[in-house]
Amino acid sequence: MVCPACGETLELEGYKAGDLVDCEACGAVLRLLSDGTLELVEAPPEGEREALWGLSAYGEGEEAVLVFSDGALEEEVRVLKAELLEALRRLEEGIGEEPPKEAEDEPNLEPDYVTAHVETDQGPMALRRILFPGSPDLLEFTLPSGSVYEFTFQEVQELLKSVLL
Repeated sequence: MVCPACGETLELEGYKAGDLVDCEACGAVLRLLSDGTLELVEAPPEGEREALWGLSAYGEGEEAVLVFSDGALEEEVRVLKAELLEALRRLEEGIGEEPPKEAEDEPNLEPDYVTAHVETDQGPMALRRILFPGSPDLLEFTLPSGSVYEFTFQEVQELLKSVLL
């Protein structure tokens, strides 16, 4: 089960219907309902939310500089702001080089995704939006180096909004 406020996966073993659950990632207070879903009781505190761990960004003229980190390794890529903004817009609309699969008779047990590519100072970077019912809406970056970083789509949009506009 995932937190409806931030998309973080929560371990609910030992909880029963009606119990309150604290999301350690965002601070939201949730109630476990009898149907197994989570209800938001108290939203995360405003202004206390941490920056997106693993990704920072800033603008330099016509370029956006994205700095990815896994805690040990830090990688920086430069991309044209207009190109990154257009790629994010296409992913938000579900338009990409690999469109979501069509509805099937069988339940879809694999995530759907759309992909967009942008040119960076080091080569092409793939942005893949991963959609799967009941899971967070994810955005995966595959850097020219081959490194892969994954974040929630909404958090990346919020972080990059001030850099790209």
